[in-house]
Amino acid sequence: MRPLILFLLITAVCLGCDPLASPVSGPLSFSSDTVTFDTVFTGVGSATRELRVINPGDAPVLIDRIWLGGGEDSPFRLNINGVPGTGAEDIVLAGNDSIFIFVEVTVDPTGVDAPLAVTDSVNFVSGGFTGRVILEAWGQDIWLVNEDVQTDAVWIEGKPYVISGSLFIDTLANLTLNPGTRVYFHFGAAMTVAGSLRSAGTPEKRVLFATDRLEDEYTNVPGRWKGIRFMDCSRNNHLFFTDVRNAEIAVALTGRTGSVPDLSMNGTSLMHNTVASLVARHATVSAVNSLFSHSGFSTVTLTEGGAGNFVFCTMESRWEYSYRSQPVMFVGTGNGDMPDVTVLNSVITGTLENELGIDASATAASAHFRADSSLIKVDTLGSSWYSGSLFRDVITGLNPRFIDESIYDFRPDSLSPLLDLAGRTEAVRWPGDIRNKPRLNDAGPDMGAYERQPGEKRKEER
Repeated sequence: MRPLILFLLITAVCLGCDPLASPVSGPLSFSSDTVTFDTVFTGVGSATRELRVINPGDAPVLIDRIWLGGGEDSPFRLNINGVPGTGAEDIVLAGNDSIFIFVEVTVDPTGVDAPLAVTDSVNFVSGGFTGRVILEAWGQDIWLVNEDVQTDAVWIEGKPYVISGSLFIDTLANLTLNPGTRVYFHFGAAMTVAGSLRSAGTPEKRVLFATDRLEDEYTNVPGRWKGIRFMDCSRNNHLFFTDVRNAEIAVALTGRTGSVPDLSMNGTSLMHNTVASLVARHATVSAVNSLFSHSGFSTVTLTEGGAGNFVFCTMESRWEYSYRSQPVMFVGTGNGDMPDVTVLNSVITGTLENELGIDASATAASAHFRADSSLIKVDTLGSSWYSGSLFRDVITGLNPRFIDESIYDFRPDSLSPLLDLAGRTEAVRWPGDIRNKPRLNDAGPDMGAYERQPGEKRKEER
């Protein structure tokens, strides 16, 4: 008799300790009333979103049923407590505990260029309690590019082009991108140009090259794809009012003796790249009204001959992922000659003490490098290559005072030393800035890619 009593006592104690014993019906709360997806490419699938279902009470709650409103026909998919499906029943949730529901979505092609909204809901019943969480996404039809460009082609505004592997533009082919064209690259994808790439954006309709992860949190993330590489046989390349971001090296040009690739940029932004924004070896590069920023090594690297001409450009870098040891602009001989480099009405700055590096003697540097009417953060005393002949009307020791470089807003503020000090000759030739805002409406043009406009403020102050 005594062992039986002891057994019953132990059983009662164990039942009292079980957090799932004797569940009741009750209210539930949710980590969000809406699960929202950024634009999802049709037929490709989405990232996973998380929904947490919470029992706010002390007693365990029996969830009679969880189900997806659209059932098997829904574009959304659920994983409830590790089990995939469209629903689940009789789930017991301990007091003050929670379960996770993971949500994905795949949208069928819509046949239209504009994104199309798709919605559904996750529904809950616990006795007399009912709850609902809305699911919403935007489905976007795409042009999935899986063949090389072997003849002349024109890409247009509307449905974006998505590259999942490596795209090659053949030697005799010209790929033209009309204003407003968007090109997205899957992780590790790349574009190689043997022929010509002509990106013809406008200030109102810029061309975009970026990662295919469209969530806001990926906008500034580097290293999602490899970048655009121009081979030595490539000619007549243009990037006008074009944004290239999220790559390892945004733009790379590599030439050889007797064969020099060339690239012209106007109103171009190369940002958020793991290694560099621009790497040119034995190549000819001309950049006007352009922005180079947020790279892990030298943002702009020019070596092994060729030429680089930068007018009204802003080059700046700060790197939060690790220590950045290389300057924003690096110029050197590499395995060849020193390139001829001109920097006019521009800004070279960043978080290091010296943001211009020249791997050459002072004599060679003075023969191949010239800066005029610019702000360049450089250690003039500690740089062995420096001589006064390199710089004319160049500010070397001041903060450029951008409106907010921490959010990549490189417009000069009202107290910036960049204001009105750029040369007027080049401003007459290039009267609009990177946004096509006028340069000649005040006392003088400003250094850098951005001309300050009356009344401009930080974005949160607008």
